[in-house]
This record gives sequence, C-alpha cells and structure tokens, in this order.
Amino acid sequence: MPFVPAGAVTGIGSLPFTSMTAAIQTVAGFSPEVPFWPQLPQLSEWESAIGQGLGIVAHLIEPRSEGYGYQVKEGRLDCVLEILHRSTGELTSTNAAGFGAFEEKLSSGLFGSAVAVKGQIEGPITLSAYLFYQDRAFLSDPALFAAVAFHVSQVICWQIDRLKSAGLPVLLFVDEPALCLEAPVTNAVSEEQRLNALAVTLEDARIRGAYAGLHCCAARPFERMCRAKPDILSFDAHEGLDLFFADWHALDFVNQGGMVAYGIVPTRRGLDAVDSASIFLRWLKAASLVGNPQRFAQQAMITATCGLGLLDMASVEESFSVAHSISKLIRTFGGAT
Repeated sequence: MPFVPAGAVTGIGSLPFTSMTAAIQTVAGFSPEVPFWPQLPQLSEWESAIGQGLGIVAHLIEPRSEGYGYQVKEGRLDCVLEILHRSTGELTSTNAAGFGAFEEKLSSGLFGSAVAVKGQIEGPITLSAYLFYQDRAFLSDPALFAAVAFHVSQVICWQIDRLKSAGLPVLLFVDEPALCLEAPVTNAVSEEQRLNALAVTLEDARIRGAYAGLHCCAARPFERMCRAKPDILSFDAHEGLDLFFADWHALDFVNQGGMVAYGIVPTRRGLDAVDSASIFLRWLKAASLVGNPQRFAQQAMITATCGLGLLDMASVEESFSVAHSISKLIRTFGGAT
C-alpha cells in the first residue's frame, strides 16, 4: 500500500512505562499518525532490545559474568540452535507485552487517524554480537549467525502478518547498532555475509507486504546501510545530519526514492530549551546544499535519535512535542496539507 511520509512523526520503539495502558495512551496521544507498538525495557530485561530478540531462548541463556551480552548455558548450544531453527517468530506477553496491547487497541479503532503502523525488532547482526557460546560471539560463526538471522526474519514476518490486518501500510524497522562493527580478518562472519543476511531479512519484510526500515543510531555506516537496501533509512540526525548529506551513498538512496527517518530530536531530558525552528533550519540548510529540499521533505519522517525507554514521562512529552513542531515546519515547507 502506498505511503508518503511527508514529515510524519513516529517513535523508535521503547517507552519508559511498566503500565500497558499508559504506554498505549502515550502512543495514541503523541504518535497518532504512525503509531508503533511500545517496547517496555523498564518492565523486565526481556523487554529490552536484546532480551526481546533472544526471548525465545531465555531459559537456555544467562547474562555473561564478564563483559556484555548473554551466554548459552554449558551444554545447551544444540537446544538453542534447534529452537532458533524452529522459530515461528511469535512475540509473547513475556517479552513483548506492548505488542498484544497495541494489537488489541488497533483493532478497536483507537488509532483512527493512523496512515501507517510501525513494528520493530533487533537485527541479526546485533543479536549475534550479543549472544555468546564459550566466550565466542555467534557473530564469529556463520552457522550460529544463520540461525539467529532465520529467527529474526520469522519475527519480522509474524509482526507484519498481525499488523497488516489493520488495512494500513506496515513499516517494519530492523535495529542494527552493531552494523558499525568491523569484522575480524579470520574466524568470523564477513562483512559481505552480514550485509547479505540483513538484506535478505529486509527483503522478507517487503515480500510480506511491508516497508523495510533500517535503524542505526551508533556510528553512521551509510554505505553499509544502503547496501542492505532498506526502504526507509533511520539514523541519529542530531549527530550525523551533515555526514548524511555529504555521503553519496545516502544521497543516491534518497534520489532513488528512498525514505529517511531523521532522528533529529536528541534523546535527553530538558528539551524545552531546544529550538524546533533552529533544528528545522539546520535540516533545510543541509538539504538545500545537495538537492531539492522540498523533495527531501516529502520523503522525510521525524523521530528521536533513539528509543525513549530510559527517560521519564515529562521527557517523552518534550521529545514528541519538539518532533511535532519540526514536522509541522517540514510539512508546511514541503507543501503538505
């Protein structure tokens, strides 16, 4: 189904709630045009981006005693692989309570002004970088990486099948902060293998009838992001706006019709001091130097730099207020009604 963002506001995914009602009402109030199902990292560790993606094997993994991420319990690797290969992609109330609540309200008509709906999940590269067996990341072994990639594709397809029942365009974003990691020369999944797997994952979303978004709020690997061929490119535009408009891969992506979710609202407290007009003018100046800014405006979405799950309610209100002010300026400039 056709979707023209024209400055639409949406959320990256996470919100700072433990109440389903509060989370859904916040989405309805602050992101009515492109509502998203809320991830709730303050509810439990399995609601965090990594925990959510690995929830299917939660009983077989444990936090690493040293360093970051999770490790497979001793002797349970075969069980983990079997479960990943049999994944249906279903998100449950244990690791994605916000999805079921969102789906229920979506069918009840709460989001009557929505022009699209948004889902999200952590990508195969990042999940594989955070899951270890005997101190080796799954990202260091092609077979282990492939099992995670299959599971992620299943999660994406499951979400799309549920969300498209609303009869609206579905935007499915894959979050890949580990996209910026360099692959070791030997004994690891190569950069080409990583990007090919990610591209297949995004293509699975398209085949299922959704727009495939790719989000990376770490370093801005625009060349790698574009090689994965997303429909929507989402990044930290607060830090990387000028780098984006200076990168020919990114410009080619936009010139070929790609949509861009500019994470231009900094994710921090005290945004009441942020001048929305100055942020818009910064965007306008950067866009005007390299092309037709009105065309860029038609292909633009506005978001925070990353998820809001670790902030407080007042900061969430400030973030969306700034986003909507910027959106209004972009829409007025771009000729949207």
